[in-house]
Amino acid sequence: MYIPNLLSVIMKQGKPAAIIFILLTIITGVIYPLVVTGIAQIAFPWQSHGSIIYNDGEITGSEHIGQQFSSSGYFWGRPSATTPFYNSSLSSGSNVGPTNPKLRERIQASIATLKKISPESEQFIPVDLITTSASGLDPDISISSAYYQIPRVAKERNLSDNEITALVNQQIQGPLGGIIGENRVNVLRLNQALDRYQISINNGGIHLSSQIQPISDETTFISGMREKDLLQCILFFLVLFVLTIPLGRFMASIYQGEPTFLSKIINPLERRILIISGIDAKEEMDWKTFAVSLIIFNVLGVLVVFLLQVIQQYLPLNPLHLGPVNTDLALNTAVSFATNTNWQAYAGETTISYLTQMIGLTVQNFLSAATGMAVLVALIYGFSRRQTKNIGNFWVLLLRSVWILLPLSILLSLILVSQGSIQNFDSPITAHLLDPITSKDNLDVTEQIIPQGPAASQIAIKLLGTNGGGVFNVNSAHPYENPTPLSNFIEILALLLIPASLCYTFGRMVGSAKKGIALLIAMTLILLPLIGVCFWSEQTGNPLFSQFGIDQTPSALQSGGNMEGKEVRFGIFTSVLFAVSTTATSCGAVNSMHDSFTPLGGMIPLLMIQFGEIIFGGVGSGLAVMIIYVIIAMFIAGLMVGRTPEYLGKKIEPGEMTLAVVIILIPIATILIGSALAVMIEPGTSSIFNPRAHGLTEILYAFSSAGGNNGSAFAGLNANTLFYNTALAIGMLIGRYPLLILILALAGSFAKKKITPPSGGTLQDHRPLFIIWLVFVIITIGVLSFLPALALGPIAEYFIQIGGISHV
Repeated sequence: MYIPNLLSVIMKQGKPAAIIFILLTIITGVIYPLVVTGIAQIAFPWQSHGSIIYNDGEITGSEHIGQQFSSSGYFWGRPSATTPFYNSSLSSGSNVGPTNPKLRERIQASIATLKKISPESEQFIPVDLITTSASGLDPDISISSAYYQIPRVAKERNLSDNEITALVNQQIQGPLGGIIGENRVNVLRLNQALDRYQISINNGGIHLSSQIQPISDETTFISGMREKDLLQCILFFLVLFVLTIPLGRFMASIYQGEPTFLSKIINPLERRILIISGIDAKEEMDWKTFAVSLIIFNVLGVLVVFLLQVIQQYLPLNPLHLGPVNTDLALNTAVSFATNTNWQAYAGETTISYLTQMIGLTVQNFLSAATGMAVLVALIYGFSRRQTKNIGNFWVLLLRSVWILLPLSILLSLILVSQGSIQNFDSPITAHLLDPITSKDNLDVTEQIIPQGPAASQIAIKLLGTNGGGVFNVNSAHPYENPTPLSNFIEILALLLIPASLCYTFGRMVGSAKKGIALLIAMTLILLPLIGVCFWSEQTGNPLFSQFGIDQTPSALQSGGNMEGKEVRFGIFTSVLFAVSTTATSCGAVNSMHDSFTPLGGMIPLLMIQFGEIIFGGVGSGLAVMIIYVIIAMFIAGLMVGRTPEYLGKKIEPGEMTLAVVIILIPIATILIGSALAVMIEPGTSSIFNPRAHGLTEILYAFSSAGGNNGSAFAGLNANTLFYNTALAIGMLIGRYPLLILILALAGSFAKKKITPPSGGTLQDHRPLFIIWLVFVIITIGVLSFLPALALGPIAEYFIQIGGISHV
């Protein structure tokens, strides 16, 4: 009898699924990027087109895209992992691990080159000058790296050191407000200023003052951190928590149908969409109908994104004339974006057309996030309602989630464009290099191709929706996705903003804001120490660098530390903050290459995923699973004191506990079984880039990212193979939909229960004792589940590293 009923539900929900999918595709995939583009073109025309630099009417580059300089009379930038050097058509980090012998070889070669051209220099080499950036396109070097090169450049140009020092000092860009970002020098701007000065002097111009001295490298340290880094950390969390309550209140009002400042716009639009779709907003669903509607809608998303990729060569807005995506990769990508994982086994610049990015990937960034938020609200209804089978209407909650995401995305898009993120439909731009080079193939490289496209509109929702899919290969490490320290600060804020605010939304909707705040406090108590561990490991640096006399000391002139796979404008602290935040949520966006982190530094993002991405979790789904941990913690506590456990007045009985435990075990089993399979077969191990213990971590990270619906990677692993495309797609599906369905089942079970008034023996779920107990339960489950695997991966690599690189 159930199967005919199920078929009836599918038939009934199929029509609204198709209509709402089409309408939301038009709104989020066409109207939204067009609106952002139109405003950007008017308000920020230079930034939206790539911050292009001209010299005598000729395009010589972009302010945000680095160039290769090899002549001794120019300042050099950082080594680049792109081919040929600083190839902005395909951004790339080296992804060389800290114990990889290839890193030793490359560092030795870079040192030899610097010593050969400056044999008289006795200074320690600044760490960023011999390490590759995350993007391969870093436009900046530290002040230390600029000062290190002054004697060579001065000698070559027959100028005094003080004159060159004055030029460098003129080009220094300091932290915003003295706090946000790093001191840095734009290499292209500096070399152009150098050429102009040289021409001026040759024509009888006035020499710069010979009294100019280098700025001091002194800085204040507090508890091992530079004062600036500590202040930036305090400022970040202060801004986050200040915004949490108003946004949380706004979201609660949207879901409860209360008036907001957007009501005059969204309410008529919502009514019209529901009428066209044949949906009665007052007709609610039981958990089974809710789940069926969700699955139908998400299957549509997978099919559309898959088809767009395989036929994109026939569609418009494809200026690079990109061909079809391979079937297994197209399936992997479609599943990835529909499940909110956004795992990318491809390079966006050379694989996906503008149209596919817009109406395929950008749309799924909205809809997958909205799906998770709708499930959370259904779970909230399960606790706040009594003795009913209904947990809300999926279509109404989906639409209201989009109404939350859309205005925030427009605002964030325009902020990013103002900082230099591109937003246009132009073809790539050709720039003429200031210092032409010869490639390894003895080809003269005189031009640089600078990418274009509607990037900012997708970047905004990938962050706010904790999706993570980047327009470019290196994601938010790319200078066009994340151009400045301010954009970086705001992007990290966007990662955590909605997940943090949903805690307040949850509390408000269940009638007790302090219960939501208690969950937020528990999340923060786990997040902050792990940020500290990751920062300590990365700031301490790589012992290999110290062996070669490389300066990793943090100061006012450089961030120091392990700068392999990191951008100078971000430095160590905000690279770490981004890495831990993106894995604490289910985002997966990155501003540094996790594969190049130190062993313990790389273990922390991995561990954040393995905790279940509940700190702070993906939008909606993360907090929902956090509530599952609360249920488990309550149940254990109830057993310890001999009372029937309950949460929010609903008794927790064997049926609910069974569902809760299965929800927790599904991603754990997916990660461990998938990783075990990969290390046992040749198609799994043949993709490893870094050797031994680090290679195991690459595999473990990949399946953790898929099973945890994160999307970030130890990107040295070649995941664009039939095995990994298939295995990770399966992991993403298992890690997403069974959990959502079981959460809905749990919501349905709780909704049927009556609410029991609290008594003197009720465990207070917002008190400090319970918060500490919840943190203990989360850490215990996460660590015990994965400790053996971590011991063979990052922990083993840490002991190899401190024991000597030669042991690898």
